[in-house]
Amino acid sequence: MGLRTIHLKIHKPGKLKREIIQKAFENYNNAFNYLLKTAFDNIDDIESNYKSPKGTYSTLSLSKWIDSRISNELNNFDVQPFKDSLKLDFGMTMASYFAQKQTKPDMVFPNFRQDNVQVNEKLRPIYFCRYDTKRSFCLLYDPDSNKYFAKLFLMNIKNAKVRKIAANNRELIYISKSPEPAKSLKRETFIIVPLSFGKWQEDMLSQAVERPEILRTARLLWKNNEYFLSMSINLPEEQEIKTTTFMGVSRGIRNDINYTIADEKGNSITKGSLENCKNTKDRKQIICKMANTIADIALKNKSMVILQNLVGKGDKLSWREEGTVHKPAYGCKMYNDLVRVLDYKLPQKGLPVPAKVSSVDIFHTCCVCGSNTRKNRFSETLFICTTCGASYSMDELGSRNLAVKLIKYEKTTFKLKARKTPEGMFLNNELIGLDMFVHKNENPYDRLKEEVKSLLDKKEDSYINSKLNYKDIKIILDKLVKSDFVNIEII
Repeated sequence: MGLRTIHLKIHKPGKLKREIIQKAFENYNNAFNYLLKTAFDNIDDIESNYKSPKGTYSTLSLSKWIDSRISNELNNFDVQPFKDSLKLDFGMTMASYFAQKQTKPDMVFPNFRQDNVQVNEKLRPIYFCRYDTKRSFCLLYDPDSNKYFAKLFLMNIKNAKVRKIAANNRELIYISKSPEPAKSLKRETFIIVPLSFGKWQEDMLSQAVERPEILRTARLLWKNNEYFLSMSINLPEEQEIKTTTFMGVSRGIRNDINYTIADEKGNSITKGSLENCKNTKDRKQIICKMANTIADIALKNKSMVILQNLVGKGDKLSWREEGTVHKPAYGCKMYNDLVRVLDYKLPQKGLPVPAKVSSVDIFHTCCVCGSNTRKNRFSETLFICTTCGASYSMDELGSRNLAVKLIKYEKTTFKLKARKTPEGMFLNNELIGLDMFVHKNENPYDRLKEEVKSLLDKKEDSYINSKLNYKDIKIILDKLVKSDFVNIEII
């Protein structure tokens, strides 16, 4: 199951509803400030008494610090409709604070005000901890107009309003396991507001009508004098798709992003470039749209996506000419952000998590003869192999080399140094720490399998002095086992 968040705009609330919402924000924020101030005065006790035996802090445990006395004090802020949510919100904040403090001892305590919040300052979102038709929050649906509404419990009994639910004789149906029509009450502690959204959000909501159990929590936000409902939905992942091609996705020096799709033999099927940096300055929107486009192409071609690993080592794609440095539109950080989005976008479509491979030399290696030298780069945008003469655009070359990376990796042989003696043979591979002797009466493959199994059973500490780290050694050994020891080269 995948937890996703959708943002829905509260569509043009009237004056009275805006006053109710704004008052709820003030009450919630003042109550939250009170909790933080009280916790700050008792921080040592909380830190020692609510720590688990494993040394961790949980939201639920910390929320229970709010005893009956403090809970009664919260009533002074008229927060009865969302008091449970407020306690959990406090618990989440404190759990996050203590978790960060464990790695950063000088972590600053969460900021809070000494006095009441002001009307126009930035306010903390109101948290709704459960989806419920009778408390917290829920959604309603008008099947005649295909419109959606939110029911938000924001007032206590004392401040309840006398109003009707359905204006213009509109009949609203609860999105719940019992989808009954909403009824008006004499005194209502909630408001019902229409929602506006895009096609993607509408698709999520239509799924919620069929499966209301996917609706979880929500936060009410106030931004630029508009109100938004940020709602968590737990959707099932798409059915897993068996990939039949490989899609290399690299950044480019001229184009923002380039891709090449290769078949299982490494033959290029199709290629292309994608651009969107010039369309908007909203970086988050750029990355999200690019990820959606890449995911759609991968889905259409049933591709295993292969991405650059730009953490640690770069790809040397920038080009210096006549004192000017030409840089890719997608810098390393921006490309890494794209990778993080694709990490969850692709599984949402039933595709595997993308592979991240080293991008060292993908812009300097000839994809025809394998010649690898920086001399192969002829100009900012042109690659000419100094060995075989093959030429490519730099942008195409990177994605093409990425597309066949996994295929080449699968074909890579495992090299064993062998030295014969009258009694048998010594086999050695220094990278994984394999050093064994096979007697002339033994089967070398059976002995090798036993030795590899022994290496796999070793603990991480046993590889401290090895040339490779434990993770890389395990990858090599797993690959050897997976191939049934057929990719072995005796040297």
